[in-house]
Amino acid sequence: MTKRSTPSEASISHLLHRAVQISADLYSEQAGPEAITPRQFAVLTAVAEAEGATQSQLVRSTGVDRSTLAELLTRLTARGLVARLRSAGDARVNQVSLTESGRALLAATEPHAAAADLALLSRLPEDRRARFLKDLRRLVAPGAKAKVKKKKKGARKDDGAPPPETAPESGS
Repeated sequence: MTKRSTPSEASISHLLHRAVQISADLYSEQAGPEAITPRQFAVLTAVAEAEGATQSQLVRSTGVDRSTLAELLTRLTARGLVARLRSAGDARVNQVSLTESGRALLAATEPHAAAADLALLSRLPEDRRARFLKDLRRLVAPGAKAKVKKKKKGARKDDGAPPPETAPESGS
């Protein structure tokens, strides 16, 4: 295992979490304290790209879980940014669309979000940014599967020592 130099390098999950925190801070600096959150921005963007999408479709396209998305949409609806209408074909299904206010806010927020993204990407050498984005998209792609070899049951690291169950007893 590679020696880690600081606690902040303890795991990939932690590093990704820190990157999200930095990204959110940059977004907040650009958009201001009264702006919609990065997640709300992502949802509004997804709705704009697929007007009339169902909540289930938005769950798939955003990666936001069903209950969180429902709560986000409730808040966005209360602010007059989206409208949820029952589907004509299936009364159990809500279709979501942007209101004029939602469209205007999204358009006003897009330059701030782009500036925050650029500020984050500027921490990387320019020739590595496109690859970084490609790799991030691959990590979060729906249906992406980890390619991890599983240890066979009973397998052990071969360090030359006998397995614990066959080690000679000492002191008898």
